[in-house]
Amino acid sequence: MAVREQEISFAARLRQELQNWLDEGLITPEQRERILSRYQLLAEAEERAGPGRLITTISVLGSILIGLGVILFVASNWSQVPRWGKLGIIFTSLLTSYAAGFYLRYEKQTYPKVGASLILLGSIIFGAGIFLIAQIYHLSVHYPNGPLLWGMGVLPLAYLLRFRSLLYLCLLDLLLWQGMEASFHVSLIANRPLPFVMLFLMTGISLWAMGMVHRGFGRIGALAGPYSAAGLLLAMGGTYVFTFDVFGVALGDIGLVWFYGGILGLFLLSVLLYALLGEKERFWGYEIVSLVVLMSLALALLYLYKRDPLTPYRALSTTLPVLAANILFALEIIGVIALGYIRRNAAYINIGIIFFVLDVTARYFDFFWKLLDRSVFFIAGGVILVLGGVFLERKRRKILASFDPGARGNEN
Repeated sequence: MAVREQEISFAARLRQELQNWLDEGLITPEQRERILSRYQLLAEAEERAGPGRLITTISVLGSILIGLGVILFVASNWSQVPRWGKLGIIFTSLLTSYAAGFYLRYEKQTYPKVGASLILLGSIIFGAGIFLIAQIYHLSVHYPNGPLLWGMGVLPLAYLLRFRSLLYLCLLDLLLWQGMEASFHVSLIANRPLPFVMLFLMTGISLWAMGMVHRGFGRIGALAGPYSAAGLLLAMGGTYVFTFDVFGVALGDIGLVWFYGGILGLFLLSVLLYALLGEKERFWGYEIVSLVVLMSLALALLYLYKRDPLTPYRALSTTLPVLAANILFALEIIGVIALGYIRRNAAYINIGIIFFVLDVTARYFDFFWKLLDRSVFFIAGGVILVLGGVFLERKRRKILASFDPGARGNEN
C-alpha cells in the first residue's frame, strides 16, 4: 500500500509533539517509543524517499523546465506549423498536463507531488497559450492584458486546489501586469524609477495584510504564505531603497492615482476583515498598527514629493529623511524577525535576516569605502561578512529547530 503524503506529514508533527510532551513530563520515554513504533513505517518511507519539500522542489523545477522547453520548441518551429497545428499543440499540451496531474494526485493518489507539479505545468502552458494565440491571429491588443488574463485565470484554480505554487505564479503574473500597465501612465520612465518603487512598496504592504487575513480562515490558511512572503519582500525591498539618498525627485505620479486608490482600498478592506475575525494571532495588534503606519508614511511621501523639482521640500531631501528611513528599516527588520520567532514562522525570519545582511553591507560601503585603504576595506568587509554569516546561521538553526516541522500548510 502506498504511503500517503498526509500521513508522513502527520508522523513528522507527531515526533515533534511527543518530544515536547516528554520534555514537559506528560509522558514517559517508554510511552513515547511505543507511540512512535506505530508510525515507524512512515518514518522509513520519508527517510528513503527524501524530504517532502525536496520532492516538491524537484518536481516544480522539472515542470518549469518542461514548460520552457515546450515554449522554445514551438517558437523555433512556429513559422513552419500550420494554424490548426499550432492550436492543437497548445490545447493538447494544456489538457494533457492538467489531466495527468489530476489523475496522479486525486485519482491514483500515488504521486501527489508530481501530480501537483503537472498542474503547475498546465498553468504555465495556459499563460503561454494566451500569448501564442494572440500571435497566431495577429491580434492587436494592449499587451499588459496578457499577464492579467494569465493571473486571473490561474487564481480560481489556486484557491480551489489550495496550491501555493499556483498562487505564487498568479501573484507573479499580477505584479508583472501592474508594472507593465503602470509604465503606460508614467512619463519619462527611464529617468523616473522611484514612482515604481513606491507603487510596489504600497502593493507589498497590502499583500502583507492580505496574508494576515488568510491566516484567519481555516480552509485557505495554507495560502497565506505566498501573500505574506511577496508582501514582505516588496515592502521591505521598497523601504530598503529609501535608506539611500533618493529624496531629491518626485516619488509619485498623477497618472498612477487609480493604482494608489485600488491598493489603498484593498489594504483597508484587509485590515477591516482581519479586525472582525474572532481568533487572531499573538501580537496581531502590533503588526496591524505597523502596517497602518507604513502605509500612512507611504501616502505622506507621495504628497510631500509629488513634484520634481521639489522646491518647497528641498531641505528635506538630504540627511533627515535618509536617517529616518534607516531607522524605520532597522525597526522593520527587528519586528519581522521577532514576529517570526513568536509565531514560529520561518519565512519571516529568513526574509528579515536577508535584509539585515543587505542593510549591513550597504551601510558598510557607505561609511567605510572612503575611510579605509582599499585592500584593508575588502579584507575587513570579508571577515565581517563571514563571521556575520556564521553567527546568523547558528541563530537561524536554533530558532528553526524549535519550530513544528508540519505547521507550514500545503507545500504545493
